[in-house]
Amino acid sequence: MEDRFSGRRMSDKNEHVDGRPTSGGATTSGGSQHEKRRLMVTQILRSPVLNQAGQELGRLEDLIVKLDSGGAGYPPVTGIKVRIGDREVFVNGKSIEKLTPGEVRLNTQAVDTGTFQRRPGEVLLAADVLGRHLMDVARGRIVQANDLVLGHVDDGWRLLGVDRSPRAMLRRLVPRRGRPDLRKHAILDWKDVQPFVGHVPTAKLLMPLQRLRRLHPAQIADLVEGATHEEGEEILDAVESDVELTADVFEELDTEHQVEFLKSLSNEEAAKVLERMAPDDAADLLGELPQERRKPVFDLMSAQAQHKLRKLLQYHPSSAGGMMSPDYVWVIRGATVAEALEAVRIDDKSPHQLLNTVFVTEQDGRFIGSVATADLLRTTGTRRVDELELVTCKVHAGADLSDVTLTMADYNLIALAVIDSAGNLLGAVSADDVIEAIVPEDWRARVEASTGV
Repeated sequence: MEDRFSGRRMSDKNEHVDGRPTSGGATTSGGSQHEKRRLMVTQILRSPVLNQAGQELGRLEDLIVKLDSGGAGYPPVTGIKVRIGDREVFVNGKSIEKLTPGEVRLNTQAVDTGTFQRRPGEVLLAADVLGRHLMDVARGRIVQANDLVLGHVDDGWRLLGVDRSPRAMLRRLVPRRGRPDLRKHAILDWKDVQPFVGHVPTAKLLMPLQRLRRLHPAQIADLVEGATHEEGEEILDAVESDVELTADVFEELDTEHQVEFLKSLSNEEAAKVLERMAPDDAADLLGELPQERRKPVFDLMSAQAQHKLRKLLQYHPSSAGGMMSPDYVWVIRGATVAEALEAVRIDDKSPHQLLNTVFVTEQDGRFIGSVATADLLRTTGTRRVDELELVTCKVHAGADLSDVTLTMADYNLIALAVIDSAGNLLGAVSADDVIEAIVPEDWRARVEASTGV
């Protein structure tokens, strides 16, 4: 097998496996061999490394795993970094005969003493992962790797999970002889975890987009807000190939993070993100950009997007006009129920929250009323929409948040029509827009994501 230095070769004996491992993750039952063969990384760091004859060669500095780009499975321990005198050398994982707290025994008599060098895709557990943030993609939160769980399976040692408990942090600070034994406690399965690797110079791995797609955009936003700026950029870099997902995540971020990350984008990139966002959210975010960037970014947006933003930017952000979406489902007087439902089906612009309501207008755009999509589904398709019992309440574009909130609460509305002084339908405010506006600012700190609780 080729070594890690200059093309020289080193011979490795077959690995001796004592004990039959079981399948499964890091949280197997207490009586299995797999459970008995678990180790914490902190239990073996700085342990003496012995050769086949029991002579000490050096000290274990780190363990090396190879991550795959898909982020699935349990990464194999491909080798260890050993300090011999003032040199750091690589020992192949197949040379490990025994790995126990306080002792690493090799099945070779000697090791190559060439200088240790990383290979692409490799991650050092102690240097790159231990004590750092990770993403718990199963629960959409940021956690800290206070310790790492290794397990022995058929083909060697693998990284099985993460211990984020305070007990694990204490174990790292206590001398080895005084450390508590590994007890049963909550371990995060590595399959549910995604490490940040942007700080690893040779990782050359993008964070797997397919794993992030399993999360709701609000959960991804939680992760970004709970991470450091560099970690947050790594998440956004992973989703940027999906422009629509990027826009959805930006909509869920708080204003501070929106502006912070938009600053790192070029004007062209910023314009593309804003175009994909809901117009009311895009208008708010455009207004948060530095004055010198607003017009250049606005000018790079499509004519259709510019037209929608111009309508919104003339209103105060907390007014009905500032909160409304100019995209909604509408039909004119005389349309049938079947035609109204078809308008809902083919609509690809309106926010999902507004698909629950169909607005009815005169031919000239004057607002008549609205009807819930659910009521349309319960009605014969040939009936005319204006024959149904329509909700006629509305607010003017200049109405304040209190008026909008009370009107929607009084009439139990999911969406509320916004009109101009002539009674023409301009847009609609959805319930989630109102909730977002009335939620206190300090509630927006998503505790679970930022603390990992």
